[in-house]
Amino acid sequence: MKDLICVGLIASLLVSPGAAVIAGGVALARPFASHMVLPMAKPVPVWGGAMPGEEVTVAFAGESASVLADRDGRWQVVLPAMPASAKGRTLSVTAGRAKVVLDDVLVGRVFLCSGQSNMDFPLSRATGGIEEARTAGKFPAIRLFNLTGAPTDPRVYDAATVARLNPFDHFTGSWERSSEKSAAAFSAVAWWAGKAVHLKDGVPVGLVENAVGGSGTEAWLASSVLAARREYADLLDERWLESPRVSAWARGRARKNLGAHPEASHPFKPGFLFESGVRVWAGFPFDGVLWYQGETNAEIDDDAWNRRLISDLVSGWRKELRQEKLPFFLVQLPRIGGNDPLRKHWPAYRKDQADVARGLSGVHLVVTADLGWESPDVHPPDKRPVGMRLGEAVLKARAR
Repeated sequence: MKDLICVGLIASLLVSPGAAVIAGGVALARPFASHMVLPMAKPVPVWGGAMPGEEVTVAFAGESASVLADRDGRWQVVLPAMPASAKGRTLSVTAGRAKVVLDDVLVGRVFLCSGQSNMDFPLSRATGGIEEARTAGKFPAIRLFNLTGAPTDPRVYDAATVARLNPFDHFTGSWERSSEKSAAAFSAVAWWAGKAVHLKDGVPVGLVENAVGGSGTEAWLASSVLAARREYADLLDERWLESPRVSAWARGRARKNLGAHPEASHPFKPGFLFESGVRVWAGFPFDGVLWYQGETNAEIDDDAWNRRLISDLVSGWRKELRQEKLPFFLVQLPRIGGNDPLRKHWPAYRKDQADVARGLSGVHLVVTADLGWESPDVHPPDKRPVGMRLGEAVLKARAR
């Protein structure tokens, strides 16, 4: 019975992307794994599950902290602020006879890299990206956490994909060292931004990427934000598939994906991506959010609505992640060619992005209109300049 209780509490606690680190009667929450980067220069919460009432001790870099697991088996300790370190060290968690050990843990700066397909665009497909990936092993202090959700291309989901459309199972992934293989599959924009910061600062950089192609801002809003505003009422249940507040393209793609399961959830459903891929990081002290999104929402000609979505995303993430001043680095939509009517509102949306950045403290606009191209494809492949500008914005913001 004791083991059943332990398994149950661990399963209920670690509702997050990737695989939890579990050993016997103790577990670490899923943000924590071997090869990770812990944030530098600030206290770092570490949390997980154990038997109720069990004493849990976390040890790292000569520091240790202990706490008793609460009656639900949840525990959290806070490690003191630490200087940057590129030396891989061991982090251990002990509870009774159970022990979890993480290897090769660094200390540096950690960024959450999110949005839709232009953020998710892999290095292997970017201009010069294959060559860049071949050099990735030269930067062992850059660590990558590549979270992958259900595909949003025009396929009909099979039963296995439908089954994973829940906050527990949707995202998969784990921390990895930078290598040709891991970098090639990682966000090109995030890679070049993180590399720019690493080369300038000389400290380890951890990049967590959970972008989902085609996703609207509403899918990234916290459920608490959606529930708090009357204007979001028709986004809270199955009505979202009929709501004109959601891009017609996104609703059509979701129906295509869900096929005979229209009642199932979907990556584009309002609130789903926050609850499945962001909430798990609540309390983890990121150095900033790199946000590249808006192509889907720019299809809707309603500036006030679009500004509200972006503003609520920023304020909601700051509240739910417990970082009131969490910096946001907002990539403005690029210029593209063609006469697709779905793109006619992009100039207005770029202004909406700029207005929000001007109106909210700690939101930094990264202008890319001059970096677009003449093709109607919404995915300009030259991602290095965008990534470099993101990295420069991070460095400039910290220097203020």
